[in-house]
Amino acid sequence: MANSGSDTEASSNTQAESVHRPSQPLFFHIPPYGSHREARGWALDAVGRSVSFVGNAVFVGTAVIHLARINAGCDPNDVACEGRTTYGIRPSSFLTLYNVIVGVSSSALLPLLGSIVDHTHRRRLVARVSAGVYCVALFPMIFLNDSTWFAACVLLVFTAFVGWIHAGMTFAYLPEMSDDKKVLEDLNTSFAVVQFATYVVYAVIVVGITAAVGRTEDSIFTAKLAQSISFVVTSVVWGYAWSKLMEHRPATTELPQGSNLITTGFRNLYRSGIHIWNNHRSLAWFYIALAFSESATQALVVIATTYSIDVLNFSSFDSGISFLIFVFFSSIGCYIAPMSVKRITPIRSDQLCLFLLGLFTSLATAFVSTADRKILFFVFAMLWGLCAGWKYTIERYLVCNIIPKGQDAELMGMYLFAGQCLAWLPPLVFTAMNEAGVSIRVNMLSLVLFWIIAVSFLQCMGSYTSVVSEITQSPSEFPPPDCEQIDMVACNEERVGHE
Repeated sequence: MANSGSDTEASSNTQAESVHRPSQPLFFHIPPYGSHREARGWALDAVGRSVSFVGNAVFVGTAVIHLARINAGCDPNDVACEGRTTYGIRPSSFLTLYNVIVGVSSSALLPLLGSIVDHTHRRRLVARVSAGVYCVALFPMIFLNDSTWFAACVLLVFTAFVGWIHAGMTFAYLPEMSDDKKVLEDLNTSFAVVQFATYVVYAVIVVGITAAVGRTEDSIFTAKLAQSISFVVTSVVWGYAWSKLMEHRPATTELPQGSNLITTGFRNLYRSGIHIWNNHRSLAWFYIALAFSESATQALVVIATTYSIDVLNFSSFDSGISFLIFVFFSSIGCYIAPMSVKRITPIRSDQLCLFLLGLFTSLATAFVSTADRKILFFVFAMLWGLCAGWKYTIERYLVCNIIPKGQDAELMGMYLFAGQCLAWLPPLVFTAMNEAGVSIRVNMLSLVLFWIIAVSFLQCMGSYTSVVSEITQSPSEFPPPDCEQIDMVACNEERVGHE
């Protein structure tokens, strides 16, 4: 019996190892991922994250603004609301203020999440608890109405905070799913397709049912419907993924003596920043540019949604249509990046993309000025989507080609932090200007300033040839390469210099 138990344990360990890092699994990168349980679990988690994000940010967010307008004493059919809610805030400031709080909390969380992943064995436990708390917090928003809208705002902030914790734990599993680089690249591609397909299917279902029952102008009905579906789907897929599919992980390194999780995370961040500035100056300029460009691009969705409600009187149904257009053309925009680098360097491609984002935003505020121009707003949603997909891909292509070999793990961590550290700033600027009574059309133009700053810092990088040359001359102090952690296909090609 002892031998049998030992054999069973060894068999179990072998099976766990094959689940974590198979090299040649059958149908590994194609849903439902063959025998790879964790790949299936990660894909299901992506479904839950996608559904709940759209439900909260697009449908519930739009309904909250409409209810805030009613609370402020504005006519629901008016295209502008100058009043203030009983909480002293203008209705058009609620979504951006929510983004400010989420941006600050998520930026502060990233170093701590990294410490939990690296120095504790509680990664799966944190993911499970955060998933449960998140789903419980989704449920009350199903009962959104004119007396619960502010509580829904608080829950939106809370779920975003908990969602960041959960996402941090989930993404830590991604680079560990295979030792085979090609398989890992295929998995990244597959997960991106799953996420995109979930966005589209979920939005189509919500919009389709709303249209079928003739409630396209009823934002509250649309939000309740969307949140009901979101709660059920997220609870089911996350419950199954984290109870049946995702495995336990040990700590990767011991916590330094005399340190704690919080101080260790921030010390590592500081050490990485000093190393990058001293040894990879061009990469440092890129990270600074990324901080400004990504913060504005993330804020664009929320600010454009607020703009469409305040200027065009969009309902949740209209916001859903706009989001569908944006997501669809984002997927097409991903193909602009590889085409552009055949004619210009990746740095110039990124600059051109940011310039066009600023140009389209400026044109939108100039021409989309009355409620009868909804169709024109949809056109700009298409253009923004093309640029967003282009930007997302070219920046990941660029970072994978300018990060020195042997330092990928640490420098990719800084890349993720740079993309999030200023996410709170554009919404804060918008909110401050909006509360001061500045026209919302002028407020939206504040995003252009961030893209201009980003273009300027990209210019500080110098020529792409010199940046690539700098890589071969810079010292290496960090762990072995792991560039495949990123969640796009940008690293699928080998590192090559682009003349």
